[in-house]
Amino acid sequence: MKDVEKCLQFIKDGESYELCLTTQMRKKIGQIDYLGLYLKLREKNPAPYAAWLNFSKENLCICCSLPERFLQLDGNGILEAKPIKGTIARGLTKEEDELLEFQLQYRYEVENLMIVDLLRNDLGRVCEPGSILVPRLMDVESYAIVHTMVSTIRGKKQPKMSPIDCVRAAFPGGSMTGAPKLRSMELLDAIENSSRGIYSGSIRFFSYNQTFDLNIVIRTMVIHGGEASIGGGGAIVALSNPESEYEEMILKTRAPVNTVLEFQKESISDYE
Repeated sequence: MKDVEKCLQFIKDGESYELCLTTQMRKKIGQIDYLGLYLKLREKNPAPYAAWLNFSKENLCICCSLPERFLQLDGNGILEAKPIKGTIARGLTKEEDELLEFQLQYRYEVENLMIVDLLRNDLGRVCEPGSILVPRLMDVESYAIVHTMVSTIRGKKQPKMSPIDCVRAAFPGGSMTGAPKLRSMELLDAIENSSRGIYSGSIRFFSYNQTFDLNIVIRTMVIHGGEASIGGGGAIVALSNPESEYEEMILKTRAPVNTVLEFQKESISDYE
């Protein structure tokens, strides 16, 4: 929470409008079935942008099941970003669930709008003038344990721009950096006590037909040398409360953390 207070001071000083602060949780897990762990994560936290990467020679595995698209380029030259800014737990009853969904839209409006403006600027560097649209602003998408607030930004790619040019213009994803992007990244590098690694980066594919579809690496377990690391965080703005931000970080890491603990327990039981 002290890091949140540092972010608030930077915002008060006019250094940034929004800082997407992250941290890492680590746990020794020993040798387990990496594919089984990934399938368990997909079962507990089904989401559209999942990936499993296993590098056995390096004793490294990446398991993620996540809801956020970083950037897509389709066959018609349309670029689309779908940043998430705003996450809240699901309710236990229908009435509580609807109330929490309403609170999500009220609480995270400012954070979401800032990132929409940032992504409009990023895409504007590679898209045709006047083509940037926001067809969906602050939509709610619901998953097994959370509601998320998602906006959609689209633009028509300039013919002279390659797929790599498009990714370079928008990377890293604005939802994981802040606004303004470059200064926010400098501040976060000074505050966060370890490198993020693949967390908040991107996975998925580039195609031979010049299309691509990339995610934002959140809700992810990175396993290396018998240790699992899980990243989590949230956006800090002037009205943020350190205690609330800590609770949000715990919520976002709940699915991968619980998956690791449950799978470890099941593996020990099977061995016995």
